[in-house]
Amino acid sequence: MAQHAHAKYHGKRTAFAVLLLSGTALAPVAAWAQAVNAGTVSANGSAYVPGATTAPTHKKLFKSGTTTRVLDRKIMDAAGPVGGAAQILSYSPGVTVTGYGNTGSAKYTITLDGVQQGWGGYGGFTGTGSIGVTLDGIPVVDPSTDLWQSNTIPQTGMIQSTQVTYGPGNPVNRWYNNIGGGVEYTPVQPTSKPGGDVNLTYGSYGQKNIEFDLRTGLYDGWSTVLAGGAGNGNSFRTAADGFKSPNENYSIYLKTVKQFSAGNIQFGGYFARSAGYRVPVIPTTPQAGVTITGNPGMAGSTLYSQQTSGYDSALPFNTYEKFDTNAMWLVFAKENIDLGDATTLHNLTWYENITRVHSRLNDLYNTGPNVSEYNSPHTNIFGDKLWLSKSFAMNTVDAGAYYIHDTYNSRNNFYNVFDGGNKGVVNIGGKIRSSYFTQDDFALFAQDDFHPIAALHITPGVRFVNFQTGYSNGSLQDFGFAPGVVLSTHCPLTGAKTKGNVTDQGASCGANESRSGVEPSLSANLQVLPWLALYGSYAESLRTPSVGGGGGLFQKVNPNSYHLELGQDFQGGAKFNVEDDGILHHFLAGISYFHLRYAKQSINYTLANGNEITASGSSIYKGVNMYFNDNPLYNLFVYGNASITNANYQTYVTGAGAANPGTSYSGSKVPYVPEKSFNVGAYYDYLYHNTLLEPRAWVQFTGTQNLFNNVNGAPSHQTMPSYGTFNLSFKVSAPIILPYAGKKSIDFKLTALNVTNNRYNEYEYISSGGYFGTSNGGYLLAYPGAPFTIYGSVGMHF
Repeated sequence: MAQHAHAKYHGKRTAFAVLLLSGTALAPVAAWAQAVNAGTVSANGSAYVPGATTAPTHKKLFKSGTTTRVLDRKIMDAAGPVGGAAQILSYSPGVTVTGYGNTGSAKYTITLDGVQQGWGGYGGFTGTGSIGVTLDGIPVVDPSTDLWQSNTIPQTGMIQSTQVTYGPGNPVNRWYNNIGGGVEYTPVQPTSKPGGDVNLTYGSYGQKNIEFDLRTGLYDGWSTVLAGGAGNGNSFRTAADGFKSPNENYSIYLKTVKQFSAGNIQFGGYFARSAGYRVPVIPTTPQAGVTITGNPGMAGSTLYSQQTSGYDSALPFNTYEKFDTNAMWLVFAKENIDLGDATTLHNLTWYENITRVHSRLNDLYNTGPNVSEYNSPHTNIFGDKLWLSKSFAMNTVDAGAYYIHDTYNSRNNFYNVFDGGNKGVVNIGGKIRSSYFTQDDFALFAQDDFHPIAALHITPGVRFVNFQTGYSNGSLQDFGFAPGVVLSTHCPLTGAKTKGNVTDQGASCGANESRSGVEPSLSANLQVLPWLALYGSYAESLRTPSVGGGGGLFQKVNPNSYHLELGQDFQGGAKFNVEDDGILHHFLAGISYFHLRYAKQSINYTLANGNEITASGSSIYKGVNMYFNDNPLYNLFVYGNASITNANYQTYVTGAGAANPGTSYSGSKVPYVPEKSFNVGAYYDYLYHNTLLEPRAWVQFTGTQNLFNNVNGAPSHQTMPSYGTFNLSFKVSAPIILPYAGKKSIDFKLTALNVTNNRYNEYEYISSGGYFGTSNGGYLLAYPGAPFTIYGSVGMHF
């Protein structure tokens, strides 16, 4: 056991598996563990090839002037075997996840220190789309809408690490919307030796999942990895007619790296599709006329609410039917070329397509000419980023540029087949849009990591950014029209309007706007003790307001009012890194204070009928984030994350116009920002007769948060209760010998989430009454969180 203890002191539970499979002596195992910590080999023990994307090492994080949390597989596994990309993020401090499902097929809204990304609810969030998201370094947020659909990364078994950056970060790593922070999902990478993993899962609500990765190892200078997965099952919300709102997803990823004397070149591709029936919100209390049949006059019809039809109940299929599909594919190439004289050329080129289809055929609470909806927007994106890195005696300088062009079409049709409409045909009384937006984002950037002594790093940086947005209306050529249809038109540039019998949510006049600005930044890190570093950073960032939906800039708001949003972010704190000292063996921790002033915001939210309400304002986000992880014993891994956040509007004005000062809600709390949140977990390994037993336990808690009020389109003083879950898992790993394949390993795992079956809501808002067509508003609509769920998994590793 001394050998196992020593390997574990270097912070790697998987050293047990290496010993089991190979019988390696102490020295090689210790060296292997140190190499994993240094980021030169993968957790399966095979070295990464040069050019592979890897997470920053503990040493690099310790010396950085920015706030970054890295989640490896030990922490990401807490999301469960069918959780998606959003659920992973909930195990980073200051991150909250809300949505309508419990798998990677559903969509979720995430907030990072109160700033939002994604779409999983019915609005009320601010800072929309102000978090950058990348996959293997490639931005996957729509540049026009600034929206990232979380279910375009539904399979997380292919993700080897997740990196969360708080604040804009340094210029070389920043994209077009990193005001509140950035998230990097790093897939499994090519390695020097061949291998693979396969994992099968079955669990609650018929959820089935398979995920895999296959690595070729090096062959004639090439190394390739293929990874993917697929899953399907039902929602935990079941309707009275037995409808279970099934969902499905799949994704596949390929990357190959070619080594040559002057560097490497890489090619890759990714495709993902998630689809499922969208379960609607549910009233928390019974409301007159809101029944599961959609017919208030039907005798004996059950009122639809958490108190009457069931906490997790849903509407029957013939009352509400909405099918939601999201897909993304991308291809990319990377080059890293050694130019000599300590200079390296880097280039990244990619092409990306993002599509979604929302098809609603039944909605008995919204009858009439708009009862059905076919929403089929899409975006095509091309981008290139080129930069140079040069090392000097006391400096490392990075300088370069990127250019991104996209075309986004917001196509949507609200129709009724009984009025002569269909997916592509507009009927009288309907509502449509087919706005075309072009977005051109350009940035020049430079930064200098100056380290006059080993203990001090100072990194000044600057970016020049330019955003150009163009708009045109394509409704006339993109739709057919039933007899008698006359479009209503409006031009926000001139105020001109014509009245018809069909609403076109897009403007009738085109426009083009261009805005530029400069983004300065400065970060510093001072290692005051071998185990303690103090750091701080300040960065300004600019962002073009998002477009699309049923209103907003260019469609409803005069494009001359288009201005860049401004983020002014400060981060400062302390980092701790201890290797093999007392009970601390691979200890990494941090505590940071953050202060973000988010100014000149265009605050948009979309109603259930597709209309968009626009407000303006500035907000302040401030608080403290904390994290740690370590192996205090050779066979015990512990981690924790906590956050305290305060978010308020400096200004918030709705309904302002030329002759109307609007209504001010300045000083109000920003909705959906928990004041407190934390999670903590522990894994324990026990070796019994060549079999590794691993029980795990973890707790997650989300504090109270203010709600959004749809009645007046503004934040509310009303709060949503706090909630938490207790979770357990148990894993058994053992070596096996396969014919012609030699010694491999197999594991069996049982995962139980929300063990105490806590009843809680992930999201609530105050309804204006429009969603269910009631004459009154002021009541709560909610998305309940998942009840107790359990999954069984079997995995093979070779």
